[in-house]
Amino acid sequence: MPVTSNSTSLPVQKDPVQIDPADVFPLGGKQPAFQLLDVRAPVEVQRCGIPGAVALPILNDEERAAVGTCYRTKGQRAAVALGVALTAPHRESRVSAWREASVASDRPVAFACWRGGQRSGIAMQWLGDAGVPRVQGGTKALRRYLMAGLESQFESTRSMVISGLTGCGKTDLLHELVKLVPQDVLALDLEGLANHRGSAFGGFPVGQPSQQTFENELAATVHLAAPRVTLLEDEARYVGRLEVPEYIYTATKQSPVVMLEATQSERVARIAREYVFEPTELSSRAVVREDLEVNLNKLAKRLGGVRTAECLAALQFADHEDRWLSMDAHAPWIDILLLHYYDKFYERAMTRLARPIAFRGSADEVLAWFADQAF
Repeated sequence: MPVTSNSTSLPVQKDPVQIDPADVFPLGGKQPAFQLLDVRAPVEVQRCGIPGAVALPILNDEERAAVGTCYRTKGQRAAVALGVALTAPHRESRVSAWREASVASDRPVAFACWRGGQRSGIAMQWLGDAGVPRVQGGTKALRRYLMAGLESQFESTRSMVISGLTGCGKTDLLHELVKLVPQDVLALDLEGLANHRGSAFGGFPVGQPSQQTFENELAATVHLAAPRVTLLEDEARYVGRLEVPEYIYTATKQSPVVMLEATQSERVARIAREYVFEPTELSSRAVVREDLEVNLNKLAKRLGGVRTAECLAALQFADHEDRWLSMDAHAPWIDILLLHYYDKFYERAMTRLARPIAFRGSADEVLAWFADQAF
């Protein structure tokens, strides 16, 4: 029975309907079997988001903080009473949002809170729909299940790495491979999941997810695919500020490599497009120029003072409305950056790792090679 707005006691449901994390994310299921309604506060969701969940909190950040303080100082009963009082004016709209999400979903829905306890149990009663369960153990159990599955999947499946010099188009190739490879071969875009291109210049305006959210998205992608073979782009330990899990990073450094090759002019054109032209469309020349200058200065120790100065001078020259969107204006500093920074690090890494090379060629040649593979 739904709780009335003047109730000050904790709603208790006998034998609540619960589902396991494995019910939500079935191994090899391609997509979650349930649409999760995440009733945690926004700050909790930001810290540890669950893939595909719809965030519809039962307590907002301020209400959660107040209830938490009350719990620590006055105990559970007082905290529950405060929660009831704080949510009373908003209860109808929050329940309505849960109903709308339930009706809109093409899958059964389920509630989830941090530990699958009070908040999701209360949400079930407020909604008043016996067919909507909650996740046993909540988002904490979901994360534990997903991370354990991620590690076991990488232990039991074969990996192959797409490698090549910066700017050769590894991510673009990976996206093309998604359309080409069999269903049991996963083209895993770590940079897409991390919302970062993986270099000092690779950030996007919206920023990156939290570390736990990134790991959860990664784990769910792999778990739902249950791939026999996983294709990965050759990444460093960190993609932006996010750390690639140890066992995945180890797999990329031990697996066979497909070497993607591109001409220097093709690489320069791609870097100009991704680092200059596309960001300018989303913001402004001034903002992009400032970001590029900051990032070039961060590389000064490794690039060297003379070359850093040359790059900054070339960037200054390009900073004109008649030249900013010209490939030729940016080629001088991009050339220096590729040849004297990225390429050197790449060559050292390839020499140190000495991984077997399965194939090398242009994008078209690599795609043709993959089309012929039986995997």
